[in-house]
Amino acid sequence: MRILFMSLVLACLMACGTKKLTREQAAELIKKAYPNTVDWNIYTADPQEAAKALDTKLEAEGYITIQRKQSLAEIGNPFIFFTEKSKPFLLPTPEKDKELKIQKVKLAEQHFNRVTGMQLLKNDKKAIVEYTVVYKNVSPFVPLSTLEIEPELKRKAYFALYDDGWRIVDKPDMDFLVE
Repeated sequence: MRILFMSLVLACLMACGTKKLTREQAAELIKKAYPNTVDWNIYTADPQEAAKALDTKLEAEGYITIQRKQSLAEIGNPFIFFTEKSKPFLLPTPEKDKELKIQKVKLAEQHFNRVTGMQLLKNDKKAIVEYTVVYKNVSPFVPLSTLEIEPELKRKAYFALYDDGWRIVDKPDMDFLVE
């Protein structure tokens, strides 16, 4: 009986001491970086940007107004003006950009979806984790950008085991090259 008890205790200690990265641990660490706001700069004084905005439904839906003509005295002034309805999508814009008639807008949010695969490297001390993200809270300003809304986007995260546990590595080194 004593041998059985000691065997169980030893098995528990060995299981608790394992530092192998699990899908659940990877998901929890990746989730900390999300949601991620996707933004876009709108050049309000650019006539080409105004022409592009005319091809969207933004003005008809009440998010913007577009000044169609400018006199010589008005050159450099904005063509695109944001309405009250657009305020939830306007992001803080640096003063330097405001001087250049640039407004930062929110396009969407990327949210972590799920881990799709894991590859353990270097004696289980490094890992490459593949996962997907989805877009949520998509704004009406997407047609002014180059963003293509896809059902799922594939991403990779690189992990390394430190003395305090697993961490995501921002700049993976040569050890992450798969052999």
